[in-house]
Amino acid sequence: MSTDKEKQKQMQDFLNRKRKLDMNVADDSKLQNPSTSSEKKSEESVEKDKRQEQYEKAKKALLFDAKRAKERAELVGPQGYLKPKSLSTNKQFLKRIIESTVPRRKNKEQPPE
Repeated sequence: MSTDKEKQKQMQDFLNRKRKLDMNVADDSKLQNPSTSSEKKSEESVEKDKRQEQYEKAKKALLFDAKRAKERAELVGPQGYLKPKSLSTNKQFLKRIIESTVPRRKNKEQPPE
């Protein structure tokens, strides 16, 4: 019989705690803000989405480069797997061309000689 009484007492204690919690939750439900732990979870999920998106972009870029390298290798041979070197601009030539296309300024104040 003592075990029945103990079980009944435990059950009553549990129900009392539950009632108190329910009453507090009902009163404070309007005032409660989301906890910081839930905010962290949302930030973490956003971070995971960004990481996943970056991973997918990197994966696509690598596959695209590999496909292009394969096509170059079929056309050129084994050296086709290497990326082609980009041509550099001849800066002096470009400067001279631009200077030659700019109209020459003549001062209107000077009388013609």
